[in-house]
Formats: sequence, C-alpha cells, structure tokens
Amino acid sequence: MTATGGTPAQRYYDDNTGLLLKLGQGREGTIHRAVWGPGVDTRAQAMVYVDELVAERAARLQSARETPLHVVDLGCGVGATLCRIAARTPIRGTGVSISERQVAMATRRIAAAGLADRVRAVHGDFCKLPLGLPPASFAYAIEAFVHAQSPRAFFEQCASLVEPGGVLVVCDDFIADASVASSAAAQKWIDRFRRGWVVGSLLEPSELDAIAREHGFERDETIDLSGFQEMNRPRDFAIGALMRSFGWLPIKDSYWSMLYGGHALQVAHKRGWLRYLFRVWRKAG
Repeated sequence: MTATGGTPAQRYYDDNTGLLLKLGQGREGTIHRAVWGPGVDTRAQAMVYVDELVAERAARLQSARETPLHVVDLGCGVGATLCRIAARTPIRGTGVSISERQVAMATRRIAAAGLADRVRAVHGDFCKLPLGLPPASFAYAIEAFVHAQSPRAFFEQCASLVEPGGVLVVCDDFIADASVASSAAAQKWIDRFRRGWVVGSLLEPSELDAIAREHGFERDETIDLSGFQEMNRPRDFAIGALMRSFGWLPIKDSYWSMLYGGHALQVAHKRGWLRYLFRVWRKAG
C-alpha cells in the first residue's frame, strides 16, 4: 500500500521500509548497504561496517567525558545503529526519522533491547528538527543526507544542534568530481537515481565542505568506501535486466521507483560518477 500524505521522502520510507528489511542485503535489522571493508569476512560484518565506524568515534568521544554523550541519529531508520552504539557505550541517544512507521519500528526495537531509559526515536525532519531537542555532542546521518530537501538547511540545523567541539558524520553518496556535470551519460543515470530514490542533496565533496564551513564545521576525516560496496549479486543482475526491459514504463509504484533508482545508483558507481564517502566534521569552538 502506498502512503499518500507527507513529503516524498516520508512516503518513500513509509512505503518501503518493510520491504527494505525483508529484501535488502542482510538480515541484521539495518536498511544500510553492505560494505565489505578491511577485515570483513561475513555478510553480517559487512552490514554493520559503517555502524562500527560510527560507534568507534562515539566511543572515543565518550571515553573523554564523565557524563553521557547525547548522540543524535539524523535519519535513524528503524533504530539499529543507535541501539548498537548504546548497547556498548553509556550514551543518551535520540533518533530522528521523517517516517512515522520507522519511528514506531525503532521504538519497538529500543524497548526490546532494554534501552528505553536512555534512547528514544522521534518523528521529525532533520532539515527542521523538532523543538526541544537537547544539544548533541555527536550527530550522524547514514545514507540519509541525500534525501535532504536542502543541504544548507541540513547544516543550519546541525549547527544549532551540535555543541562546540562536537562531531558530525555523514556517510552517503557524492558526485565524484566536476567533470561529471559535463557528461550526458552520467547525468542521465544520476537523474534516474535522483528520481527513483527521492534525492534532494547530491553534491561534490568540495561543495559539501564549503557549506559545512559556512556553518562552523571543519572537516576532520574522510574514508572512501566506494570500492567496498557489493554490486554484483545475482539479484542485482536480475534487477538490471528488468530495468533494461521495462524501466521505461511509467509505473507509479514506490517499490518500483526504489528498484529503478537503485539500479541507476549501481551503474553510476560502477562507472565512477558517484563516490560513497564516510565524512567527519568537527564543530568549531
């Protein structure tokens, strides 16, 4: 059933989260992509590789403090990453999702993990955060930033949310470099990705850094995870064949759009037009 209210991103996740969990790349309760980074030997490890990168940096910050960090997941999905961090680090956590269905699923996951006394999920747009959200020492967005309707609005909100000296992480897709704009083939596939996955903020890394600096964030670290993505499963070839045969059809179905955009994303990555980056900034002060 396709949702009819809310923003395009809200409808996209209200409609597709259940299918993403059932038909995605793993069974670990996360809707992020598998990343076969250094030291990864199993699919379970690949599915939580980015989560582990985030958790490690949260643990470093927490180790330097006596009081619990407030960690905010901007686009928390069903709460898997936040629960993973909180299970081993004494943080307080808030997950923000534009999808009410995701918030309900995250709330159930948090309760089942016994973390409801220090972790919660709230409904809201990270480009217009809910009122009363406490300041954060650490905030992150995993495969969520591209759905921001405005990259500047995202960083304006982060500038108000993150404390001086705090850390912001974005792990997402970026345009590889300025040459992509002059390639008609690249633009065709990137436009398909934008349409299929309701993408509002797809930038070159240098553009993102410039916006971050305008809002008081200096880049601290970048890890290029592009080459560790999994793109050649039998399912991927089957979807590619389906899109070559029928992708031109004007089917107005949310799951069809997800497949259409996902295939375009893989093509753009394979041809080097997009990069999948783990990027870290520190708030001035």
